[in-house]
Amino acid sequence: MKLTIIVDDNAVYKDRVAFFPVDLSATPSNVHALQFDTDTNTGHIEFKDAANEEITFLPDWAVTAFNNYDTAVAAYLASKGQ
Repeated sequence: MKLTIIVDDNAVYKDRVAFFPVDLSATPSNVHALQFDTDTNTGHIEFKDAANEEITFLPDWAVTAFNNYDTAVAAYLASKGQ
């Protein structure tokens, strides 16, 4: 699965399916975005100062963001009777 967080947009993507706004309050303030591939356990964090950090696991704040994505999507679907 391809996972992406874009902080300025309050957007989270799972396999290129976006949902926003998503609560990203657990995300460190210096993070611009995160991209991660769960199939290869590789990705990177893009920081606001233009630096990147390669990662091989999701940080806790990113796990929280993806859980918040699932919660937001479920709430939206429930509000639509689905």
